[in-house]
Amino acid sequence: MLSRRRFLLVSAGALGVAGAVGVGGLLVGQESPAPPPQRIPDPPRRASATDAVSTLEWVDSPARGRRVRLVTVLPPGADRAHLPVCLGLHGLRGNASWYAEPGNRAMLGDAWARGVPPFAMVAVDGGDNYWHPYAPGDDPLRMVLDELPVWLRDRGLATTPAPGDLPGEPALAVGASMGGAGALLYARERTRRQRPVRAVAAISPGLFTDWRVAARRPFRGQADWEANDPLRFLGELAGVPTGVWCGDRDPFVDAARRYIALARPEVGAISAGRHDGVYYARVLPDVIGFLGRHARDEVVGAGARRAG
Repeated sequence: MLSRRRFLLVSAGALGVAGAVGVGGLLVGQESPAPPPQRIPDPPRRASATDAVSTLEWVDSPARGRRVRLVTVLPPGADRAHLPVCLGLHGLRGNASWYAEPGNRAMLGDAWARGVPPFAMVAVDGGDNYWHPYAPGDDPLRMVLDELPVWLRDRGLATTPAPGDLPGEPALAVGASMGGAGALLYARERTRRQRPVRAVAAISPGLFTDWRVAARRPFRGQADWEANDPLRFLGELAGVPTGVWCGDRDPFVDAARRYIALARPEVGAISAGRHDGVYYARVLPDVIGFLGRHARDEVVGAGARRAG
């Protein structure tokens, strides 16, 4: 059995993938297909005036049947009403307290200071349901689709969106590990509602090529997994700009390679790295740049995107 050690839980953030982590790769008989992702290393400098600014609140989520963290990360001094919103989804055993961690706030701030178009990062606690209905009375997907836009409007976020967006509705989505699969699932649901996101990014996405491995995750059986498997609905995202990043020593790399080969996303990057915070720190500047490039895109509608 793979040995484990406990890493520090991250403080107030937006993508929220921290938690208890394992080390190493997939071993025969390992109970988990991959360790929960690790925190981003702290920046090798003191806090800067360009670092993103974070807030954390607790809100009531009827969809999840509990109070959840609502985290926002903004460029310093930004007009929140005119910022596109990027939804950040956390990984297994994590929570919304990830992207406002010092390393993440520094990377976001550095990117915006270099001229990457700014956007607001928001995150909520999704539990360990793989971002879909699994536990009775706990539906994180409905929370981000229906409740989150109301919370954001109430806080003055994205209240003057681009044509085609609904006020308060995230324009972008990103996730790591379980959250990477969740971001693709969220993008599918938005497309089905004829309100596609402008772009979706998946870092080390928790994808599976075999039900025997997926069965170790929260699915109500093989049919539930197949209905929510990004490798099976990738055609529905054909018109949505997509980026996928994965380390070459990540236990999910074979599934990521298959997704890239089949979906042919705008960005499909396999590079040196494991399923850990060191790898995330290496690719996050590219991920932020990808999201920024699409932050100001006009929404053209699901049908037009698929046709293009």
